[in-house]
Amino acid sequence: MKKTLAAICATLLLATASYAQSSATLTISGKVVPINTIMVAAQSGYNALDLVNGETLKVVGIATETSNDKLGYSVTLKSANAGTGTQAFLKGALTGNSDTVNYSITYGGTLVALSSGSATVTTATGRTDKTGIDKNVAITFSGGWYAADTYSDTLTLTIAPN
Repeated sequence: MKKTLAAICATLLLATASYAQSSATLTISGKVVPINTIMVAAQSGYNALDLVNGETLKVVGIATETSNDKLGYSVTLKSANAGTGTQAFLKGALTGNSDTVNYSITYGGTLVALSSGSATVTTATGRTDKTGIDKNVAITFSGGWYAADTYSDTLTLTIAPN
């Protein structure tokens, strides 16, 4: 009985071995998540502009665009005060103050032309390197005799893949 059982087991092992493959495959993979980020580092004096004497190409921030999208990305700049207009301006915080300070914006050295309060300031056809691309945000305005107040505008930069 033991010999018969051993013979049956040996036969089964040989039968199983005859189904073994001579090669096999293993697919390995990894995933890189999409990265499209923009950061803005405020520069010295961004919140202490000389409204009386004016400023020329005053760098108020440095934007860092970072994208790993092989098709590229775009960056849009929006002025809160410009609303649906074409002119960015600083406005006073005090109720009843109608004074405004019109200003122009350059992004990466290029003059920004607002339409409906915003403009596409970057259209890239490929990815950035890992550290991103730095672009200066600068403003220019003439000085004036304005009512005592604190004047401001909010610029929003948005990055999106193409």
